[in-house]
Amino acid sequence: MTTLWIRHGTSLDGITRPHAHARPDTPLTARGAAQIAVTAHTLRNRGVRPTIVFTSPHPRATTSAEILAALLGVPLAAPNPLYAEWRAPDCVLGKEPDDYPPEYRTWRTHRLRAPGSTLAGGESLTALYERAMAASTVLGHPVEGNTALIVSHRVLIGAVAAITAGVSRPQDVFQAARQFTLAPAGIWPDSGQLR
Repeated sequence: MTTLWIRHGTSLDGITRPHAHARPDTPLTARGAAQIAVTAHTLRNRGVRPTIVFTSPHPRATTSAEILAALLGVPLAAPNPLYAEWRAPDCVLGKEPDDYPPEYRTWRTHRLRAPGSTLAGGESLTALYERAMAASTVLGHPVEGNTALIVSHRVLIGAVAAITAGVSRPQDVFQAARQFTLAPAGIWPDSGQLR
């Protein structure tokens, strides 16, 4: 099965707190819904015929997935935590970098040397790596004519992209994922034929 990863549309935190770690429950905005509708239209016009839509359990992703499934006329699978965003520690959710607490600033300075460490409510770099590995292989090998869409988040999609490119250490996957760019409602991989 061929897999196309789609980042959710713009969320409320993406507008009101663009430099903060998004809160898990932040909703999709009207702008985000319109972005996802354009992505569905693009996929349909390019002849992409998915057989199913998978999604992260976060509301911004599930709403995006519901829109895609409805517009493309395909089934929507139950939300799966495998496709969730990296869980930043609770102490920084919704906060801009200037507001990060001292314990987070300290942890950030050593997390690459201690990828198994985390703070309350957070996901370690090792756990993110293991989840991204599972997410990148869960659908199996490409099968001609079958396409699955997975609606997820920038950092997780970036981690899957890094693993696909051969990056193998959790801290390197995390660094690559942090630098990964994908616009809201963007598609990965996009060979340039989808836009």
